[in-house]
Amino acid sequence: MKLNYFVIGYGITFLVSLYQYGKYYDTVLKFLPILFAYTFLNELLGFFIRYYPGFSILPDLDNTSINEIIYNLYDLIFFPFFYYIYWKLIKDQTYKKYIVFGFLIVVASYLVNSFFQNPMVAPLYYANAIGCFTLIFCIVLYRCDKRKIGLKIGSKYNLVTWISIGLLLFHSIFPFLFLMGHLKYDIWEAYHFKTVLRVLVVLMYGMFTLGLVKSKRSAFG
Repeated sequence: MKLNYFVIGYGITFLVSLYQYGKYYDTVLKFLPILFAYTFLNELLGFFIRYYPGFSILPDLDNTSINEIIYNLYDLIFFPFFYYIYWKLIKDQTYKKYIVFGFLIVVASYLVNSFFQNPMVAPLYYANAIGCFTLIFCIVLYRCDKRKIGLKIGSKYNLVTWISIGLLLFHSIFPFLFLMGHLKYDIWEAYHFKTVLRVLVVLMYGMFTLGLVKSKRSAFG
């Protein structure tokens, strides 16, 4: 269990998000605790499937296939959730259209990737990479939008700032690690990229938790 300390981090972030819910309950991030709860339960399920061979939720499928299914499904919830967040926060109508276009590209990439890799038994790592880069694009558009209308960006009291930093830290590096783990496994093992990935997870959720604690309702946006 000690090798999965980051799973505990998901749980901590979820609990903090509930405790601090009064700061953002009436904002576009009001469903954030649900996403954190889903993430925590998803990782917990993945842990039991991976390390306890006798544990199975779908007896007709082997545990490896189940793991791939739950993570592929997770992507289809995680990415659209944050695309929608930034779409709502952005005022510029052109930027909004860019996000919609990016979302359609991501959907298409998952469909195309599914023709070459069975999502029931394999991770859709090419589509995931496109999803990550689109999320980064959304964050860049958000910052450009705030600068364009003359609002202060990067406030330490703005929860969106911390969410954005956490997402950028993780998703600017994760796609390359994910691809490396599946296409060049010898390099993945040699350079201990699994540890790097876990550190990135801790950093991302650490930013989320710090933002939940430090943020102020008046600075949201």
